[in-house]
Amino acid sequence: MERYLILGSGTAGKRAAEVIRKGKSDAEIIVIGDEPDPFYYRPMLGEFLARGMRPEQIASGDRDRLSRLGVRLLAGIKATSLNVKKQEVLCSSGERIRFDKLLVASGRKTTRLAGPGGDAKGIAYLDTLADAQAIASLVGKIGKAVVVGSSIPALDVLRGLRGRGVDCTYLIPEERFWPGVLDAVASQILEDRFRQEKIAVVKGACLEEVVVREGRLQAIRTTKGDKIPADLLVVASPQVPQLDFLQEGELRTDRGILVDASLRTSHENIFAAGDVAQPPLANSATAVPQPGWLNAWRQGNVAGLNMTGKEATYRGVLSLRIKAFDLDLVCLGLSDAAGPDIGEESGGYPFEELPYIYKKIVYQKQKVAGAIFVGDVSEAGKVEHWIRQGLPADRCEKKVLDQIFRSRLISSDLMGALCPVCKFQIQVEEGDEEGKTVTCPACGFEFRLERMPNGVFRAMPAS
Repeated sequence: MERYLILGSGTAGKRAAEVIRKGKSDAEIIVIGDEPDPFYYRPMLGEFLARGMRPEQIASGDRDRLSRLGVRLLAGIKATSLNVKKQEVLCSSGERIRFDKLLVASGRKTTRLAGPGGDAKGIAYLDTLADAQAIASLVGKIGKAVVVGSSIPALDVLRGLRGRGVDCTYLIPEERFWPGVLDAVASQILEDRFRQEKIAVVKGACLEEVVVREGRLQAIRTTKGDKIPADLLVVASPQVPQLDFLQEGELRTDRGILVDASLRTSHENIFAAGDVAQPPLANSATAVPQPGWLNAWRQGNVAGLNMTGKEATYRGVLSLRIKAFDLDLVCLGLSDAAGPDIGEESGGYPFEELPYIYKKIVYQKQKVAGAIFVGDVSEAGKVEHWIRQGLPADRCEKKVLDQIFRSRLISSDLMGALCPVCKFQIQVEEGDEEGKTVTCPACGFEFRLERMPNGVFRAMPAS
């Protein structure tokens, strides 16, 4: 009997297990995860904090699904070493597990603070549900929080803390928010939302020192020399791949595990997917990490197919799909590019009456290469398909371009809404009405449709 071993119980690992079972009904499938209970919607952690939700409110149905598939889960343990030659993994439990095929989907986590004061009470992270519960337990006992780092967890924790009335200061190292991903206009829109939420943004500064008294956080000092009082410090970056079980040279790595378009590593029987992987981009030899729930799901799907002997290709596109407070945000491909071969189109955005809606398409050598959608992402799925194809600008559908740039009120049926959890773009039918409950076909989460001022729908949690 073939044994398939999956390191990581996140989206990529769970999706791969489902695909493997479909292709290999008699195989043994083992999933190793370091969380005691990994069956929850990780992208809902900001919502969990903001609304004071209970863990069961963000629980997923993955436990029952994997159980029905006969997948063995080893929860609350870690892989401590990998022997590629012997095709064997040593676990923190002491168990040695041999494999025929291995998928590394161990994800990324925030680097812990080192040095004096790094273990003080009042310093937190937001990588897991347990982290979110620890932060939630402090609400009501803290007055001021500092959040450090340009990352998705940073936005989640800011949303969560401000939703519970905690004063927040946000420290970012750049002179504007997320350069290289957001252009100057989109950065300004997000910074305006921070100010609207009464978040003090300190730009161009990093964390220099934590000030501790009797083992408890009192304040932080920035590289600009500012001292900011704080009862809570949430460190949200840098996030690094979980590869501490790898010996040097066992697999080819860079900013993650290097894989080809089949998600295969430098070893024939070992694959990698999700935030830990570094796959090539579509139509390019460039390999870069491609984080996010939807990318992880797609990579797990492709890896699972190839592990069972099928032939599948991952066509990667850089994509960031998040909710920043109440704003849906999608950045695709070369979203903040510059150069002699770069052109862009953004219409008249942002409009005075709709200041938080912004759309831009980026062209490289007259081909669609990137895009930004803020506030209304209804056409993002279509444009992502163009980027994946490397579609020439003159072959883009005029109807879609007109909907993006020529109209302030959407009247066509080319509409989609992002799932609040996995950010899968779901087609909204022309007859659908506000308040309708929809189930995401990718992650199974239920949400309701809410109509925005420009006439398009966005997805909001149903509960």
